[in-house]
Amino acid sequence: MSLQATDPSSVENILDEQVAVSDGLVFLSGLTAADPGTGIPAEATMSTEFPYYGSEIQKQTTHLLEKAARLLGTRGIGLQDVVKTQVFIADCRLFDAFDQVWKRFFPVPPPRSTVGVGADRLPVPGALVSVDIIAALPDVVEVRPLDSPRLPKPLANYTACVGAGDWLFLAGQLPTDFGATGLAPNAQVSSHFPHHVSPIIAQANYTIGICNTLLEDAGGDWDHVVRVQVFLKDLDDAPVFERLWQERFDGTPPPCTIIGVDELLTGGALIEIDVIAVRSGTPQYRRTIGNGSAPVVGERLSLSGAAKTTFVLADLDIDVVEHPGDRRHAVETAVREALAHAAAQAGPSARAIKVHAFLPNNEDVFPFGRALLDSQTQPVAVTTSPNIGASAHLALEIVLQTDS
Repeated sequence: MSLQATDPSSVENILDEQVAVSDGLVFLSGLTAADPGTGIPAEATMSTEFPYYGSEIQKQTTHLLEKAARLLGTRGIGLQDVVKTQVFIADCRLFDAFDQVWKRFFPVPPPRSTVGVGADRLPVPGALVSVDIIAALPDVVEVRPLDSPRLPKPLANYTACVGAGDWLFLAGQLPTDFGATGLAPNAQVSSHFPHHVSPIIAQANYTIGICNTLLEDAGGDWDHVVRVQVFLKDLDDAPVFERLWQERFDGTPPPCTIIGVDELLTGGALIEIDVIAVRSGTPQYRRTIGNGSAPVVGERLSLSGAAKTTFVLADLDIDVVEHPGDRRHAVETAVREALAHAAAQAGPSARAIKVHAFLPNNEDVFPFGRALLDSQTQPVAVTTSPNIGASAHLALEIVLQTDS
């Protein structure tokens, strides 16, 4: 009898800053001001000797965007080639200071979604903001801004939509027309008839309409949407939204996952919708919604993509009944099976190059990391973000690359 090698006690290397490329799209690991192995460095923190010079959110934002520029530089591109960003900020009151730094780094702003996740909810202690980035290789795909003339100009620093080859990346949309009332009038509940309108349905319908306008003006449609992320301020609204989503489409609705957040950037907003699509008529476009022939218990899986790149949405119910008192085992099992099922559905040559995990608890990072590291033979770009208000629901966005 021999002693077997021990399981890893740390999954810190999922924080390694990876760059993955598929079909001219460049996927970065989610970035915070923390550096692998060292945490948040001194240059990203406030000086005790000069505590009133600058702000911590601006120092952290500067540090992480400088890292992003260096990582993109390894592929011969820069921040000017970014086509999509998602920002997870600890407190929306920090947004204005954050945005001042953002404008310096992005004179031509990419599409962006920004949500508040609450204090201490980012899995790296002390981190105030996390940014997820997709860029494009301009010598492989044509990159072009695609603002809609039918929509008002946003207040913040972002482009409403960017095309990268056949891909369409929309900014996250809120139920606002950026007018004096914050929420658009058609997204509000009338004070004269407050019990005759559902706030979440009114806001969701308005926001879906904005996305529809952007898709139409960019040359897309809902049949060619690759994935939708819906950020809800209150996950109790999720069943209502899910029914609405099913009812709004004639046939099978686009693949969608719902994520809980702490706050949104428009006062009174309950919802933000983030869409990635391809142009109508894109060659090799494909979509599979459902669990296929070998479903994982508690898993809802959808695959959509074009050419060699596939986006997978996996919504996982963490079965703590089957594993009482052992949430870690339940999370690890669910993630491992979802990764295997996604790859099997996409084809024998499919491999994960990017995984974005929306985790209910920071403690879920460890079992998620164990499942990921154990099931992948090559490095994967990883982003971990909170799923506020969820307890037994874990969502994954997996980007797969295939050889054909």
